[in-house]
Amino acid sequence: MAAVSGIARAERDVSLWSNPQQSDLDIRQLDIGQLPSVQAFLSRLDAETRCRRFGAPLSDAALDLQAITALENAELMLGIFSEQRLRGLLELYRQGDSGVMELLIVVEGASRRRGMGRRLLNTSMLQALDMDARSVDLIYTSDNWPMRRLAQRVGARIDLSFGTFRARIDLVQRPIITRHLRIPIADDLPGVNGQRGRQL
Repeated sequence: MAAVSGIARAERDVSLWSNPQQSDLDIRQLDIGQLPSVQAFLSRLDAETRCRRFGAPLSDAALDLQAITALENAELMLGIFSEQRLRGLLELYRQGDSGVMELLIVVEGASRRRGMGRRLLNTSMLQALDMDARSVDLIYTSDNWPMRRLAQRVGARIDLSFGTFRARIDLVQRPIITRHLRIPIADDLPGVNGQRGRQL
């Protein structure tokens, strides 16, 4: 995985975000050490979710390889946990030197409608700003209405091409973005196991 500015690998086990009102939720940066958890999460996805995220109902074996590829190549990979179990993933990829980053999100069916996708998106945008990104493209299939609503909530410009939506979130327009980033940063909250969280 590409290096992330200001984030030490030794700190990967510290929560990036948590919420006192939903104390069982936290977001963590993932690396190859969490491969078994990522593979187990992907194997739990139903056929519809696999199609929406990967374009086809991939087999468990194919998803195992996908997990390795993502952990090795993503600029940033975040996981949202509930009750110490991985419930959703976000991958962030840099697109050359353009200042644009591509973002992919998947949340397991049983954990939807709890705001997990929004929290992952909010945290990733803060991280993308720290990595000097000017915009983030959220990619999702045309029938993925939860992702479409999420993109609309953050003021993304949405384009449709060959059955896939590309929602561009302009990070330079701080007044638009910051309305949706009013979440506690980790240093304002108690961390996991009594440790303070890491500043976003």
